[in-house]
Amino acid sequence: MLQWLNLLRCHYNFCLRDRIDSYEQVRQPTLGNYCDLRTKAECCPLTCSVSKNSQLGEPYKGDKKRNAYEMQSSELPKLKQARPWYKTVHSTVLQQNLRKLDTAFKNFFNGKGYPKFKTKQRFKSFNYPPNQVKLKGNKIYLPSIGWMRFYQSRLIPDGFSLRSVTVRKKADGWYISIQIEDKIIPKSQPKDLDKIESAIGCDLGIKKLLALSNGEQIKNPQFEKQLERTKAIRQRRSSRKKRRSKNQKKAAQRLARIEQKIVNQRTDYQWKLAHYLARLADVIVLEDLNIQGMIKRCKPKQDEDGKYIKNGQSAKRALNRLIRDCSWGDLKLKIQSVAEKFGCIYLEVNPKYTSQQCSNCSHIDSANRDKEKFVCTNCNFIADADNQASINIGRKGLEILGINLSLATGSPPESYV
Repeated sequence: MLQWLNLLRCHYNFCLRDRIDSYEQVRQPTLGNYCDLRTKAECCPLTCSVSKNSQLGEPYKGDKKRNAYEMQSSELPKLKQARPWYKTVHSTVLQQNLRKLDTAFKNFFNGKGYPKFKTKQRFKSFNYPPNQVKLKGNKIYLPSIGWMRFYQSRLIPDGFSLRSVTVRKKADGWYISIQIEDKIIPKSQPKDLDKIESAIGCDLGIKKLLALSNGEQIKNPQFEKQLERTKAIRQRRSSRKKRRSKNQKKAAQRLARIEQKIVNQRTDYQWKLAHYLARLADVIVLEDLNIQGMIKRCKPKQDEDGKYIKNGQSAKRALNRLIRDCSWGDLKLKIQSVAEKFGCIYLEVNPKYTSQQCSNCSHIDSANRDKEKFVCTNCNFIADADNQASINIGRKGLEILGINLSLATGSPPESYV
């Protein structure tokens, strides 16, 4: 499986380079008596590529024009002839690898960032399509690999069929993720606005991971901070080892296991919290934060002589670390996923002035808030600043949905841990 990962990563990067060349050739045609600036080969005075999708494979199948994935997929038999070691990789796994690349380009055209080349640290999984993998008790059959035992964390219910299967390498071993489907069970539909009975607003924070509009405060465990000392010790041990030695690899593996433990703890906590919120209310409203902008480095400052002066980045560094440890983006994705599963409505609103507005008289003033305390300068209303902001967030969400409903109040009997 390690050998497969290396081969698939090389194939992914090779096909990515081909698609980038084809895209750049169409966007900015190469001029001169050659078609490629890299090789400088004088073939003919063409100034554009034959296909804007890819330069590998056949662009047509009969009279039907192929897309980029189909063109590169038609080149796989020639790849195995030219490089026989690719014959060990199952053909459907190679096709799924190309589909992953095709998805990356579709995301790019939808405005989600330019596709990047994969390093060993960023390419650690491969996929099987449906109806390829077999299960028998605690054994699983992977095509071209064979039968192997695995720890079955939960039983697969009767009537479900296997969909895609992902084999993933992590710091503490190999994992397999199986998607199952039962077409008989209907999908959960969002509740009608007339049937909504409860709603709750949530304010994201650092000390308090979530402050709810019902007055409840959910703490932030700060899992990375709990293992900060152990992680720093293992980082020093890894840096002191001889470069590219076996001891350095072992030390790096021990460090990776610590980081994997932090990820597992945070993920488990977030899933429990997401299910708790879904049981709490029919409408869940969160604030739409620009997380990438919040952890962005400060712009450098220069004086009149051109010398760099302090810009506050050293003080902001600890705050950035805490924001990354909170992992707000992953938390919101999990809440949205669980809300859709149980038919709840998930909504994000603009958090502008939510921490400065009084929920009692709607007076907006920056002097209302003093750190974690909120005291209205107009009506002298006193409350916790984060819970106060969550009330305004929830009301904004209800206003967008057009629902006349009071937010959830009181503490529910069921706990989130």
